[in-house]
Amino acid sequence: MLRIFTVGAGEQRQTHKQFSKLMDGRDCNKRTKRECGSGFRVDRISGLPDEIIYIILSFLPLRQAAATSLLSHRWQHLWKHTSNLDFYDPHTIVINRNSWRAETCRHVKIVNLVLESHQALFIKQFTISIYVNKSAHSTITKWLKFAQLRRVERLDLNFHCMNLSGRRAVVLEDLVREMRPMKYLKALSLDTMKVSGQDISYFLKSCPLLRELNITTSSFTSDVHVFGDLEILRIRGCIFRKFAIEISAPHLYEVVADSYELISDAKTGALRFKNVPRLAIASLEIGNLRYNAANFASAVSCFTSHLQKLILFIPSSKHKIFLRERLPHMPNLKELYVVVSCYHVHHCIVPVTSIISACPRLQMFTFKFYICEDIERFPGEFSKYYLQTYGCKRSHVFECPHQRLRMLKFQGSCATDIIKSMTYISTCCDAYQKINTCTPHMSETEAQAHIGHMQQLQSQLPHQVEFEFR
Repeated sequence: MLRIFTVGAGEQRQTHKQFSKLMDGRDCNKRTKRECGSGFRVDRISGLPDEIIYIILSFLPLRQAAATSLLSHRWQHLWKHTSNLDFYDPHTIVINRNSWRAETCRHVKIVNLVLESHQALFIKQFTISIYVNKSAHSTITKWLKFAQLRRVERLDLNFHCMNLSGRRAVVLEDLVREMRPMKYLKALSLDTMKVSGQDISYFLKSCPLLRELNITTSSFTSDVHVFGDLEILRIRGCIFRKFAIEISAPHLYEVVADSYELISDAKTGALRFKNVPRLAIASLEIGNLRYNAANFASAVSCFTSHLQKLILFIPSSKHKIFLRERLPHMPNLKELYVVVSCYHVHHCIVPVTSIISACPRLQMFTFKFYICEDIERFPGEFSKYYLQTYGCKRSHVFECPHQRLRMLKFQGSCATDIIKSMTYISTCCDAYQKINTCTPHMSETEAQAHIGHMQQLQSQLPHQVEFEFR
């Protein structure tokens, strides 16, 4: 994949000159052989057909691909035939958005410069991941027209224009009005923009080959109806508000609807399934989609019979309820992942047989414990919290090993085997804790002793149990 990594402001003029020189074909080195020791080594790559070189260049970063134009006169324009274009700016977070203008933005100029010189008849992947706002509407429209004319297969749009209130400067509906159907589009990714049900319907209707749809950290402005031949649907970190997404896609194979970072105000049952007879993989965030044990069972009832892999993200406020409730019967489920989002909670290893028994053919059950990223991002603030709460610095407080678990995995040939392993581990831990009390906060020696005991249990069941500590 071709990826552009933009440089600092001090290199702006030099970068622009470099791209201009490369596209003008100046300073081309015409040598195809180079001296090596006492003889010469033949340049065999240059002997390959142009079509093969196009493919090779498509795997290089743009800067390196463009640099190949210096090899010889023949290589002068080969890099302009690459089928993968990825424009990426890693410094969008430090941009002065108040003074930003499309006419003066260096990244916008680079994108325009490359597209103007591009000579390939089609594009496999076209990614725009730079900061732009509403003032660049006409420029974005030109980029999308370019993608449509080059028969783009994968289109990724991320304009990094968002704020805490959930408003997006770039509205997809404004772009759709001037967009022509992309008949060759197979995968579409939308990030940080306002999305309406009409926008999604437009792509599903006008793109007959569309099989994958990804919507990330965006805001829905109306109800969405997913239909057609879509096979993969991923919705991450989006704001639903009062709107719902109804899914009726007979070829849908995988669905993802999860979010860690946003506190969703979605109404109960915001994600609705109607006709998904081929759905085999589902990843669902229970809290942000406002599910409880009862309405969750009802929501997934139409695809539990053929589901093979299920990932559940359960917030700390609901994990006790969900782990004690029986899930709908899932006769073909082979992998079950439960991701619990909490931090200051004492986790005990208990056999959750109620949800395991609902999956008779289960071969893998995994607990993953999600820890808030803010703890590592702002260690000073959490150190103050520990000092105020426990009277000592956080570095001197050793948590219960169960709180330090990152992952707990059980494997077996069926649900019965997994339940036996969980019961054995739980029984051994209970017996150990009667002698060595397990508390939320303990000394380093006590914590290491508990970890050592759990690792010893793992060694007794090397193929059935796996622990991972943070």
